[in-house]
Amino acid sequence: MRKIDTVLKDMKQADPDTVVSRFFITKLLREEKITPLKYGDAWVVNIDELYGYLNGKVFRDKSYTPLAKRNIQKSGEIWRTFKAQDPDTMIRKLNLRLFIKEQGTWYFVSSLGHWLIDSDELMYRLNPRGIDCRANMPHLRWHDETVRGFKKAHPYLPVTMNIVENALKSDNVFKIKNGHRWIINYDQLELEVYRQLGRI
Repeated sequence: MRKIDTVLKDMKQADPDTVVSRFFITKLLREEKITPLKYGDAWVVNIDELYGYLNGKVFRDKSYTPLAKRNIQKSGEIWRTFKAQDPDTMIRKLNLRLFIKEQGTWYFVSSLGHWLIDSDELMYRLNPRGIDCRANMPHLRWHDETVRGFKKAHPYLPVTMNIVENALKSDNVFKIKNGHRWIINYDQLELEVYRQLGRI
């Protein structure tokens, strides 16, 4: 999980030409295209869900029923588990406790001051769509610039603007409207053009 600003920074660092913006990611959260999750006072993003969605994967909320025997862990144990899996995790003991209280997740404070938390319910609150796979960051581009510039970027291909437009119509290419403009998954578009040209 990452704050929006961190997601933007990482995406722009990996791909300086990306057209992703704070407005775009916030819009995805508000429209529940990706899980709208507040952690304290900040919107946070499950980057595997974000990248998966931008690669055309469809995720839906799963139902949750608490087990008869809860999976109880201390807040420190949960934090160390997150830290081991993701050294840059934004989860800390104190903000984890705040999140649990805000979300109504089951917890108990022992006489020694230890927070005992139902870790299964916590994971559901953090990841209600059950994202369990890694996704690669896609290269996202504006539609118009891509169509006009595709031939120049691939001078060795016998490609026309019509071929590129036909490739864009394929369900294999993720696209989404952002304001009055279309954003496309450039990686998928390239593959689809190659398919239509019989190169793969």
